[in-house]
Amino acid sequence: MITLATQEKDFAMKANILLIALCCAILVALAGCSLDQLSPNAPTDAQVLSTPEGVKAVAVGMQAQYGEGVNETVEVSNFLAKMFATMPASVLGLRELETGGTDVQPFNGTVNNMWSTHFRTIKSAEDLINNAPKVPLTPGTRSGILALARLFKAMSLGELIECYEKLPIEVTTSTTPIFADRTTVLNYVISLLEAARDEYASQPGSAYTDFNSTILGIGLDLPNTIQAMIARYALIKGDYAKAIAAANAVDLTKSSSLFYNSTTSRNPIYLIAIQTVYYKPVRSFRLSAEAGDGRVAYWVSASTATSFLGTPVDDFAQFKTDNAKYYVYLPGEIMLIKAEAYARQNDLANALTEVNRARTKTTDAAGIGANLPAKTSAQLSTQQAMLDEIYNQRLYELLMLGTRLGDTRRFNKQAADPAVPKAQWSRTRNWFPYPDTERLSNPNTPADPSL
Repeated sequence: MITLATQEKDFAMKANILLIALCCAILVALAGCSLDQLSPNAPTDAQVLSTPEGVKAVAVGMQAQYGEGVNETVEVSNFLAKMFATMPASVLGLRELETGGTDVQPFNGTVNNMWSTHFRTIKSAEDLINNAPKVPLTPGTRSGILALARLFKAMSLGELIECYEKLPIEVTTSTTPIFADRTTVLNYVISLLEAARDEYASQPGSAYTDFNSTILGIGLDLPNTIQAMIARYALIKGDYAKAIAAANAVDLTKSSSLFYNSTTSRNPIYLIAIQTVYYKPVRSFRLSAEAGDGRVAYWVSASTATSFLGTPVDDFAQFKTDNAKYYVYLPGEIMLIKAEAYARQNDLANALTEVNRARTKTTDAAGIGANLPAKTSAQLSTQQAMLDEIYNQRLYELLMLGTRLGDTRRFNKQAADPAVPKAQWSRTRNWFPYPDTERLSNPNTPADPSL
């Protein structure tokens, strides 16, 4: 039995490693400079990654890097998909995402932060993939680190490719990496995830004792998260059989979340949306919901406020504390992945079963319940009617997972188009411009999309 004392001991061990990891992260951030010239007494990046302790520290630090940037994915997706509104006049960068179009320029802070935050995680992941096999680690610890690194690299690339048309997929082999197109990136993401799955399965569960207690983030379910991400990105790619198979492998009685403790790691959504109140959810989310949908109260609470631009807004009900969990996937997402994969193959009977699992559940491993009546086959008798239902269910199930922007594209909602009134756009931009920080340092950066 895991006691509170055991949990506190495990966290203390991880916290100590995290302190080392933060120092490593500072060194990594100085890439391109001679670290020895800057500090003769500091270990180089190569020296850190040549020891078991250093590799473990980078593995813990990589999770912290990703966790500190989850707000970027949520904000970008929901601002561009018209679900968030900025509150103070001073938050120009987010307001530009809200108004969209040509207001979003390569020097926009979120455009740059989204890119740099995710590529810091990718850099750490690549360092682990390249160096963990070279240092003396137990087989379970090595496999755990490699699976974890591939997962976090895949998640970071997957979130980026929903915002930018093209991406570099390797960043440690060149200071001017080439960019890959969307299909290539999605194929690569899925290959990373399948390699992570196979790596983790190569060792028995008992081999991961040290990895689980000293490296893996509290609350993160590694094997289930890997399968959930295969399902997510196989669906985005259009490989429906693979999406269904991976979704079936996810244990929906378990959850997977990032850990925040208000001290060494702070929830960035709480800091930005609750503490500083930079943005709030648009009221139409609540008002457009089906009567009785229990997920509305999970995500938001009613308000009479308006945003800086005059949009009616509500308050967030989630992330009200600094140590609130962030779920990297939700059980309802897995149900709706299966529903969509079946629907796109015109298997409406199985799609209806999965839609109704999401609609009728009273709760789940993350505490989310819709409490809605089941739909009938007569109500969802066509493929388009089924897809419309799934699109709507994904909004209420997954508001804070950063998936809405991709949904507008995948479900063929009105793109940003100068020939169409802005009010009809489902998203304020189709793709981000590339950050000016990247363009200034990498001549391989493609031309910016017009919208």
